Amino acid sequence: MRLLPAFVLALLVLPVSACSSSAAKCEEAFTEVTMSIPGIASAEWDCSNNFGGGWQRADVVIEATTEEEAISVVDATLRAYAASPELDDRWGTPQEYVTEDGSIIVSAGDGFPAVPNVGEVREHYGIEPG
Repeated sequence: MRLLPAFVLALLVLPVSACSSSAAKCEEAFTEVTMSIPGIASAEWDCSNNFGGGWQRADVVIEATTEEEAISVVDATLRAYAASPELDDRWGTPQEYVTEDGSIIVSAGDGFPAVPNVGEVREHYGIEPG
């Protein structure tokens, strides 16, 4: 009978550790792709896949002196997300991209009714992960 509590505890811990490794994969993959784009100064990600849902939050700082430059960096970033096989279709992209001084703030912009997930970005650009 003493084994039963240990077995129940193991069943509770395994799903949580699986979620945390999935969250770490999300954070690592998004950071790697984002930081590979010229014009990205920094990127920090926080992902969670707990309780059957999940979310992705990001602080992405861009190097741009004009809004046009910023939009170009965002476009390149979204295309890189679409092309990355490491990113899951359901994962969300950043809500905004901000310059270090906060003077320029841009989002995914035209073609999306709201902040897109990776699958919507792939569909929008017609890019298959490779």
